Amino acid sequence: MKRYKPSRKLLARITRISAYSFVLVIMTFLGLYGGLYLDKVTNMAPNFTLLGLVIGIILGFRGFIQEAISERRRES
Repeated sequence: MKRYKPSRKLLARITRISAYSFVLVIMTFLGLYGGLYLDKVTNMAPNFTLLGLVIGIILGFRGFIQEAISERRRES
């Protein structure tokens, strides 16, 4: 029985996409904890937490979307 062995190019693409998924999670948590810290310092309960969370998500998706756009350009 012959096993399927993915090409190096495919493995590199999968690795890059996985790395950007990890960056998305890290940026979300950094925004959340940064907002929690600012709320603690300024005593303005959910304001900076929500703002930090939204900014973290936006920054995380920005890199992911840029990678998807560049991947599409390489394919065409």
